[in-house]
Amino acid sequence: MSSLSRELVLLILQFLEEEKLEDTVHKLEQESGFFFNMKYFEEKALAGEWDEAEKYLSSFTKIDDNQYSMKVFFEIRKLKNDKTKAVEILVNDLKVFSTFNEDLYKEITHLLTLDNFRENERLSKYGDAKSARNIMLVELKKLIEANPLIREKLIFPPLEGSSRLRSMINQSLNWQHHLCNNPRPNPGNKTLFTDHTCSPPNVAGAPSSVTLPIVAVARPSSDAPLGAHGPPFTPAPAATNVNAFTGWMVNANPSTSAQSPAVAASSLSCLPNQVSILKHSRTPNALGMMDYQNYDRDQLMTHLRSAQYVEEVTYPAPSQQAPWWQDFLPRTVVCTLHQGSTVTSMDFNPSYHSLLAVGCANGELSLWEAGLRERLISNPFKIWNISACSALFQIDAHVGGVNDLAFSYPNKQLCIVTCGDDKLIKVWDLTGQKLFNFEGHGAPVYSVCPHQNENIQFIFSTAVDGKIKAWLYDNLGSKLDYDAPGQWCTTMLYSTDGSRVTSAGEDNQIKFWHMDNTNVLTSTDAEGGLPSLPRLKFNKEANLLAVTTTDSGLKILANSDGIKYLRAIEAQSYEASKAPVVTVNKVQHVERSSPVGPSPMLNGVDSMARSLEKKKSLDDVFDKSKALELKEIVDPVQCQIATMPDGIGGPTNKVARLLYTNYGCGLLALGSKGIQKLWKWSRNELNPWGKATASVVPQHWQPNIGLLMTNDVPDNPEAAVPCIALSKNDSYVMSACGGRISLFNMMTFKVIATFMPPPPSSTFLAFHPQDNNIVAIGMEDSTIHIYNVRVQSILKGHQMHITGFAFSTQLNILVSSSADAQLFFWSIGSWDKKKSLSIQIPAGNAHIGDTYVQFHIDQVNLLVCHETQLAIYDASKMELIRQWVPQDGLSSSISSATYSCNSKLVYAAFTDGNVGVFEADSLRLRCRIASSAYLHQTSSISQTVYPLVVTTHPKEPNQFAVGLSDGSIKVIEPTKSEGMWGN
Repeated sequence: MSSLSRELVLLILQFLEEEKLEDTVHKLEQESGFFFNMKYFEEKALAGEWDEAEKYLSSFTKIDDNQYSMKVFFEIRKLKNDKTKAVEILVNDLKVFSTFNEDLYKEITHLLTLDNFRENERLSKYGDAKSARNIMLVELKKLIEANPLIREKLIFPPLEGSSRLRSMINQSLNWQHHLCNNPRPNPGNKTLFTDHTCSPPNVAGAPSSVTLPIVAVARPSSDAPLGAHGPPFTPAPAATNVNAFTGWMVNANPSTSAQSPAVAASSLSCLPNQVSILKHSRTPNALGMMDYQNYDRDQLMTHLRSAQYVEEVTYPAPSQQAPWWQDFLPRTVVCTLHQGSTVTSMDFNPSYHSLLAVGCANGELSLWEAGLRERLISNPFKIWNISACSALFQIDAHVGGVNDLAFSYPNKQLCIVTCGDDKLIKVWDLTGQKLFNFEGHGAPVYSVCPHQNENIQFIFSTAVDGKIKAWLYDNLGSKLDYDAPGQWCTTMLYSTDGSRVTSAGEDNQIKFWHMDNTNVLTSTDAEGGLPSLPRLKFNKEANLLAVTTTDSGLKILANSDGIKYLRAIEAQSYEASKAPVVTVNKVQHVERSSPVGPSPMLNGVDSMARSLEKKKSLDDVFDKSKALELKEIVDPVQCQIATMPDGIGGPTNKVARLLYTNYGCGLLALGSKGIQKLWKWSRNELNPWGKATASVVPQHWQPNIGLLMTNDVPDNPEAAVPCIALSKNDSYVMSACGGRISLFNMMTFKVIATFMPPPPSSTFLAFHPQDNNIVAIGMEDSTIHIYNVRVQSILKGHQMHITGFAFSTQLNILVSSSADAQLFFWSIGSWDKKKSLSIQIPAGNAHIGDTYVQFHIDQVNLLVCHETQLAIYDASKMELIRQWVPQDGLSSSISSATYSCNSKLVYAAFTDGNVGVFEADSLRLRCRIASSAYLHQTSSISQTVYPLVVTTHPKEPNQFAVGLSDGSIKVIEPTKSEGMWGN
């Protein structure tokens, strides 16, 4: 049997013991012969069950294998001292030893003539049966441990946590769901006999969704690890497996989740397999693509759902790396805030991440700005007119004290979660009706922490005995059992990206630990002064951590990102103190139908507001303020730059489309000649976490078979419009360059399918942000094709080819743009046109040119980019609210623009090589990056090299990448000392 088969048997043994299937465990031990369970052997020997002990032993060795085996069998059979069976034992069991030692056999025969065998001198030391067995067992264990056939099987191999088999199965199920082409938000898994697939929505007979995560093998509430058998065994680690639960929670939405600087929980480490070529494929053409002559357009989504991953890809082994948490955990004390009274509660503002609200034992409420170390507000807490207040409801929630409560929002219903001294957790609706009652803690429950990741809602609870449990809203018991470091936990905080937990212990320290392991990652005493049970609170970005102190104060701890954030606040405060104060009255946008005419807000200032200002020129003041705050980046030393090796293929192959992968660890580029390339940041000594950074050059990544992702191109590629869309799980990419649309596997670069041959050719592609089953394809003939499962809709209205799509799940609309500066608003689902409008082109410019659209993170404000302007529209009203036109140092045409990942910045690229960084709300220019800062100046350049496309990192708001007209690609970041663009 192979070593992997042996390890599988050992995993099954662990699983069976956790399930309390003891007879099956010992049967498998005997049949496999991989593990000799000394504890089981001892139990049988001490109970006098010599037949069972001998039967178990005989599965590992025979009488005549060696002298140790012979001696063990002899001692066992000698102890079968039932007088009525003595002669039978002598004849049947001990006769075999006469050939090895005849004198010994005769001595045993003589014992049968004695009324009491203790009359024999050598057996006189034996007392009653129990003591005799104990004495003999010591000898038997020595013989077994010395036996070369058994001694290597006495120690059960250490496994990575208990419930290892469950962990591996759940990782597989979670990964299968991760690769679903039609992932449902509440997946259910009812069998392990077949691979998990989510049933497509709106299909007859599809099973209804369930509220449980895909974790199919739940851990028992209490398990005894298989290795915990006492000496001479090595106990299995006591860590409760949490992969089954936290593996589901992590990165449930790769496109939106952010790596938060705290303690990371389990991530699925397995990599996706490759995608097989679809059935009925034809011979590859000259470009290495499969030609599907009869491929119907409405078959696209069928293949997106049905493609299975069957081939293997070899990845380089990860290099040794420093502990990932060194830079991510907020452990550095950056300031101490003196409150003056005992702090009983605190919380960071969810939008302004350095604002901290503090409640005190004396009833005082304070608001601190951690970046400025200032107390902004301090007021006593009072209910001014208590008679005017009414209680919504009052309940007797617990027997004894109510130790903690929190709001939660399961199934879109606002609820209250409580816990108390009666060891219970309860969930109530706002009428006081009890919805759930969770039992399982063995001590008073001290803290509850509701959390939601995607549509999976759960509650963490901590008890004073150090037990942490996780519960789904199902009354089916805890889904996770975990021991807090130090066996004590008062408060638990779950980080904002759904992957990290920290606790405050009883030893005046803050402890961080990984959800896959009970070993503490690190701890800190925050330079001393912490109470025995400190209170903690993360900010939303988890880069700041507030902790209470013994002297009625607070300490703010930060990681490297938090330190940059606070430093930026200080810098902003300093610059603001020098800038003049200007009050601008807000002027509402005037409809085009109004006699007054449209009055867009140009460059962040409304034109009517300027005309109404009499005493002071608002333009002059604004220009002075802008001059004070505008940051100019003109030299490479003022920023960090990484150039992609090889680029996209040379000056004749321009970078037409560029995007980060949704996980943020790679860049994908599409060239004007239809070739796609992928660069990835790998883990190494310079970049131990493998994150995208301008301080380390990534590697051009290809599968071992050396394929390139190459699109079908027409005879005249210059006339083609390249387009690309990446699935939200980074598993496949859809692209075209004037020819058929190709669907590529991102792991193997193989073509899954080609479809929709021209004419007309496709000009823009987009996946629905939450549903890969909905694909929008813009065409050269100005039509829009919508694929939703097998339903194809064709939307008409544009007059020129489609240049952009933007989905808003908040407003349930699709916004499309075209090369004639037209915007159309469509209802998702019915696909009815709600409105169309033309963007307001400055006088003297033609109403042509590519127009791009992108939604703000709030899914309401819409960024519109045209070569003549940047504009912000309120999509709920379908109205222009702000506009910026090229001017002064940025007077060239705009080639591309995009929001930062947090929608606080807008990055715009210009045809003269400049890149502008704007404040998203006001479109105020805060930083200009000249081409001299990121381009090598050589005399051989015959024409201006400029960015054709700009894209931003999905998690780092100050990192962006540009694809240039010479085929090169640059990743650009501020210097580490600056930390951000502009002031």
